[in-house]
Amino acid sequence: MSVRIARLRNGEDIICDLYEVTTQDDPDKAVGFQLKYPYSVWVSIPYQKENDDVIYGSEEEVTTKITEPTIQFEPWMPLAKNKTIMLRMDEVVSIYETHDQVLEKYNQLVEVECGRESDQTGASQAEE
Repeated sequence: MSVRIARLRNGEDIICDLYEVTTQDDPDKAVGFQLKYPYSVWVSIPYQKENDDVIYGSEEEVTTKITEPTIQFEPWMPLAKNKTIMLRMDEVVSIYETHDQVLEKYNQLVEVECGRESDQTGASQAEE
């Protein structure tokens, strides 16, 4: 697997098993990306309570300490029949590797999803 996070032009972060797509005419030039098992991913910061750490820089400037952020996943394009999505190259701003904890959580989600597909169809798409 080549799990990466792709930042799209619209600001979404998509975690997926990512592959470059080329053409037969020019196999050295990527024209798009293939995203397998894509999920939207973002950091959720819990509501700040009054007694949490607050750092005052000035009267107008207040900085709060972020405690216990959580990583949220949501299926990207959940109505798609196939779990492989093609994306044009110009829709992607950047691609990067993620922290190990995020990767572990993503892999757990994909394993559960592959198990569900195997139960419903008799064959897992992970074997493709």
